[in-house]
This record gives sequence, structure tokens and C-alpha cells, in this order.
Amino acid sequence: MISNELGLQSPSLPAYLLYPVAILSLLIIIFVMARTRDRSAAFVIGAAWLRYVMSAFHTITYRPLAAGMSANALASMGLFVVGLMTIDWRHLALRFLLPFYVLIALAVVSALANGGITPGLITVITKHGYLIVIILSVFGAMRRAKGGDFMTAMLWSFLPVFAYQALSVIFGVGKLTETDATATSYIGGYNHEAAFSVILATCLTVACFSSKLNKQLKTAIVLACVVGIVMANYRTTLVGVAPLLLMYFAFSSLRRFPLRDRPFVVSFLIVLVAIALGGVSLLFAERFNDVTLATSGDVNFFKPPDAYTVEESRLLSGRPRIWSAYIFAWLDGDLTEYVIGFGPESWNDVFPLYAHNTLVNYLYEYGIVGVFVLLWVWLSMLSAALRIRHPHAGVVVGAHLSFLVLNMSTMPMWMVEGNILYGIICGYTLYLLSLQSTPTTRM
Repeated sequence: MISNELGLQSPSLPAYLLYPVAILSLLIIIFVMARTRDRSAAFVIGAAWLRYVMSAFHTITYRPLAAGMSANALASMGLFVVGLMTIDWRHLALRFLLPFYVLIALAVVSALANGGITPGLITVITKHGYLIVIILSVFGAMRRAKGGDFMTAMLWSFLPVFAYQALSVIFGVGKLTETDATATSYIGGYNHEAAFSVILATCLTVACFSSKLNKQLKTAIVLACVVGIVMANYRTTLVGVAPLLLMYFAFSSLRRFPLRDRPFVVSFLIVLVAIALGGVSLLFAERFNDVTLATSGDVNFFKPPDAYTVEESRLLSGRPRIWSAYIFAWLDGDLTEYVIGFGPESWNDVFPLYAHNTLVNYLYEYGIVGVFVLLWVWLSMLSAALRIRHPHAGVVVGAHLSFLVLNMSTMPMWMVEGNILYGIICGYTLYLLSLQSTPTTRM
């Protein structure tokens, strides 16, 4: 469940730092799980904590353990099975899950058309099943939670992540970035900036969703997550969380004012956001310099990968060239591959790097059908969020938009960390939508 590129690149924290934090946070998380008094809530909290801690031990957990699978992969399969025992199986019939089932069915069809059952198919089914279990666990936990207790309790899962990042800063354990040998990413001894920053984006999302935290504490956690992403030095996630942050600060500010004053407040916020974006662009001018060049229109990116110059290959961390390699490889396929792709996880046998774009990856692995089904998944959940009539409606829409932006430059749906993030967003969406359903209305 990890790409070749995300192998064992980053230095891990020393054992005398890793183990005490893991043990202390384990004791805390057991106490939190016990206090939830709900199986689904306890499962999500425990599953997230376990994934985040195991990923910190990547020099151990990413290595093949049995049947070519890593400890992380085996743990994910086990948690998928455990999760099935915590959910209400009647919720598996929710119509909003239909696109996810079609996604799994497409993976099976594509695998059978490209050689039969493969380890890649098992991995994909496990990840999609894991996502569905997280969605339904969050949905069930929220329906039974009192006063928003679940989201507040969920925040404890991220304690070791912040502790490890703080320790990596204090002890100078960093990782050189992909494009700038002088820039350091402080990611708590984790393997890669992508997965680590997605974890922080998940914490930010949970904090925004929490209704029990007081305003000051919630804002402090949100800002801590943003600072953490900046320290992780992964601009993709920094850009990705922008819609969520915009919605969170905008809607939390608007609720303080009467309706007649809100147009003036919105105008002020637009000006404030413009000033903030200008400040960010100056602060990170060097890191975003190639973004400006790439969007200037002076560079033609739609060409075979071997037609890229050295300078063009460096733009946007090499993503356009990677996307080109996948797209032109798909174009070289036959009719079957145009329609349903080369099969789940087939990129591993061809490319050294993962696609860094979920749509491009699905085009290669599942063809045109895969792209349409994936868009169906995303847009059906986004449309569900747009139907919500709740004070958190704007924040939920912002979370969906952030997830979509993330998928354009990295692949959170391909990571278990990303499955946890999207599972929380979709589960909370379905919960808020259920609040306005009549007893006879079926979701």
C-alpha cells in the first residue's frame, strides 16, 4: 500500500524518541476509546491512531513481512475486517455508497480483463473496503454521539503525529525536499511528506467539524495544523487545504453578524483573503516560482515524456512529465485498455513513480470508464454536501473541495491516510444529511 517512490527515503526518529511517544499515546488512546462507549467511534479512533503510529516506524512497517505484503498492508486488511464487525450492516444499503461499489466492481472487471486476480486487486479492494467501513463507522458514531463528542475524541488520534514532528524539529531530524536540496521537511521521522501532510489535513478537518470545542481552542488546533503542514514543506497539501480554511474562517465569522450586515462582512473577507494570499505568495515565492512559470502558458506540457527538456521536467516537482508518461502509455494501449485500463496497481510494473494525480492514475489503470466512475464518486458526495442545511454545511463543502484539489497533485485516495480523511468527510456528510431526512426518507 505504498509506492516504490515512497520507499525508505526519510530518516526515522531514533528509537528512544519513537517508543516512549507510542506507548504514552497508546495509553491515552485506550482511555479515550473506552470513554466513547461506542464500537464504531472506538474503531475509527483506534484505527487512525494505529495507522499514524505504525507509519512513524516505516523502516519496519513498510518492509515485506508475509506473502510480499508489509506490516502496514496486513494491518489495513485486519482493520477492514474488524471494521465490518463494528458497523450497522443495514447501512451498507445506503444509496450514496453505490458509486463506491461500482468502483470496486470496475477494479475486478479490469483485473480479470488483464490477467485475472492479482495482489494489486486485493490491495485495491481492501483500500476501498476500508474507506467504506470508515464512512459508515463515522456515520454511525455521529448518530449516536452526544454533543459532538466523537469528533472531539477523534483529535486524540493525532497526538503522536504532532509529538513526532515537534521532536523532529528539536533534534533536527528532517528530510530534503524533492526539488530543493536546501529545503528541509520536518515530518516527524515519517516516510514522506505526502502521507504526513495528509494526516495533518485530516486533523484540521476533524477540528473544523468538531462542534464541542470552544472557539479559541478550535482555532488554535487549526492554526497548529497549518503550521505543521508548512513545516512539512509540502505545498500540494498547503494549497489543498485552502478551500476548507476559507470556508471555516468565512462561515465562523459570518455567523456572528446579522443578515443585513453579512454582505459587508463578505466584502471585507474577500479583501482580507486577497491580502493574505498576497502575503503567502511573497513568503513562499521561491517554492511557488515554478507554479507561476507553469501557468504562464509559455510551456507546452501535452507531449510525450521524452520530449520534455531538463528544465521542463523539474517544473511542479516533475508532475507534468509524470502525467505525460501515464497518459501516453494509456494512448499506446488497445481498445480494451482505453475503456477499462491496464488493471489495478498495474503502474507498479511500468513506472518508477506513482501518478501524483488520481484522475491520471485511474485513466491508466481503469480507462475512460474509471475516470467517469471516480468523478461520480466525488461529485455525488459533493452534491450531498451541497444539500445540507446545517451551520457546518459550508465547512463540509470546503472539506470536499479540499479533497478534490489534493487529488489533482497527489493521490490521497490511494493512501490509507487519505482513506481515513475522505471517510471522515463522507461519513460526516451523510450524518448531517440524515438530520434533515424524514423518518420515511431513505438515504
